[in-house]
Amino acid sequence: MKILGKGFTQADVTLYFGVIKAKELAQRVDSGLWAPDIFKMANPEGYQRVLSEARAREFGRFVLRNGICPLSILVNFREGTVKPSTDGTLELPEGKGFIVDGQHRAEGIKYALSVDLTAGEFEVPIVVMNQPDRYQEARQFVIINRSQKGIRADLAERFLLQAVKREGRAALVEEMESGVLRRVLKGAEWITKAVEIADFLNADKESAWFRKIRLPNERKDGTVVSQKALTDSLEPVLKDGYFQGKEARVLATALRNYWNAVKFHCQAAFEEPTEYVIQKTSGVGVLHKVFPRVSELSIDEKGNRVLTTDMIKFVLAGLPQMDSGYWGSNGEAGRRGSSKRVVAILAMELLEALETKAEAKEQGLIV
Repeated sequence: MKILGKGFTQADVTLYFGVIKAKELAQRVDSGLWAPDIFKMANPEGYQRVLSEARAREFGRFVLRNGICPLSILVNFREGTVKPSTDGTLELPEGKGFIVDGQHRAEGIKYALSVDLTAGEFEVPIVVMNQPDRYQEARQFVIINRSQKGIRADLAERFLLQAVKREGRAALVEEMESGVLRRVLKGAEWITKAVEIADFLNADKESAWFRKIRLPNERKDGTVVSQKALTDSLEPVLKDGYFQGKEARVLATALRNYWNAVKFHCQAAFEEPTEYVIQKTSGVGVLHKVFPRVSELSIDEKGNRVLTTDMIKFVLAGLPQMDSGYWGSNGEAGRRGSSKRVVAILAMELLEALETKAEAKEQGLIV
C-alpha cells in the first residue's frame, strides 16, 4: 500500500514518517496484519502486554469527540522493503507489520470506526521502521516506554487551572466522560480550586503562608511546603458539603484566618518553620482534615458560622495540639512521621480533643 510520507536518518538508520487514513489502519489492525508482538507462553520472545480493551475504547471515544492525537504510531516491518518515492509517498510491504508503540491508539481508532464510519477519514501519523532484527524492535519498545517520564503533578494542576479558566469547570467535568481525558482531568472539580487557594494564601501578606508555598520548578528559598502537598491536603475541605460551591477567594480567606489562629497558639513553630512540621506535609494534612469540624464549632449565639481569626482562636484554645512543642521535629507529631496513616491518626486525635472540649462547654465547664 502507498501512503504519504518520506524517509529520514538517525544514527545511520533510515526511518520513515507518514500519514495513514484511520480506515486503512483499522482494516489492517482488524485483520491482524498489523499487530503488537505480545509476550505469552507460546511466544516467549514477545515483548508487549496484552491489550486493554477498556483503554482502547477510551481513546476511540476521545477521537469521536473531535480529539486530536499528534503522537505517531510506530510500526516495524521485519520482512519486505519500505520504498520511498520522489512523489512524496511511501510504498509499505504488504506483509506483517508489528506495532511497536501505539497499540491502544490503533485499537481505539478501530473501535471509533465501529461506532461511526465517518471517523475513517481521521489521519493518523505513523513512523515506520524496516528492521529485520526482532531484538532491535523490542529494544525500541523498551526505550520508548521506560525512558518516558510523566508530567509532574504540580504542573498538571497548573494546566487544570488554566483549563478551568479557559473552558469552565462544568465543561471539564463533562469532558471527563470521553474516557482518555478521565485520567487527565481527574479531580478537576476540586484540584483547580485548591491551586487558586494556594495562590491566594501564598500572595497574602496577612497570611501565615505568605511566600511559604513552593511553586513548580522553584527553589526552596524560604518555602516550607510544596504546592502539591498543600493542594492534596485541601481535598477534605473542598469535598465537605458546607464548603462545596464556595468561591476560592472566600475559602482562602477562611483558611487564612484558621492558620493565623493556629499561628497565634503555636508562634514558635511559625517563626522557625523548618524546625517544625506544622507547615509541612503532615501538619497541613492534619489541620485541613479537621478544619471542617473546627468551622462547625466556630459559631455565634445564633448558630451562624463565624470563621474569623478570633473565633477560631477561641475554638482551638487549650487543645494539646495547640503548642509548638507538639509539632517540633522531635515532638509528638514530628516523631511519628508523615505517612497517610499517621496523618489520619493525628487528625483523629485532634478531633477527639475538639469533641472533648465541646462536650465540656455544653456542660457549662470552662476547660
